Amino acid sequence: MNKDKRKQIVLDKKLSRIWQSYKDVKKEKQLELTNHSFSFHIDDIGAGWEYVHFKMDDQQHGFRISYIGPGVSDFVRFSTHLGKNETGTFTWYDEPGEYNWLLSRRDDVIYIEAPFCEDGFFLKYDYFKDQVNEGWKIGILRMYTNIKIIGEDE
Repeated sequence: MNKDKRKQIVLDKKLSRIWQSYKDVKKEKQLELTNHSFSFHIDDIGAGWEYVHFKMDDQQHGFRISYIGPGVSDFVRFSTHLGKNETGTFTWYDEPGEYNWLLSRRDDVIYIEAPFCEDGFFLKYDYFKDQVNEGWKIGILRMYTNIKIIGEDE
């Protein structure tokens, strides 16, 4: 068995346990488990770099990503089009290094393991999707309002 196959088996077992523990608690506890605040936004820092910020409850994190790999629009597309029983990983590249996200969706709930977060967390999928889309749109608008056209009068 190759290394990738073994990693996938370990991940599948881990997620199976996580989702089973979520499923085993009462509805009230499930609501409590998904009751987090979450925000997401980006800044263009120029010269081939973007800065990703996200906040989960009182934990605020940020990291820069390089244009050598997938960009923020790729993450938005990946995270907001996750099927109802789909799991995926997304990697952003820094130089050197990488930042991995694990997203696992079951119906209207998503389990997320994000860079710098000690533990994974659950959110309502629509809320997560709205926050990612909103943060991306605001970041894009901010970038475009800062663009200056060469030769434009000051």
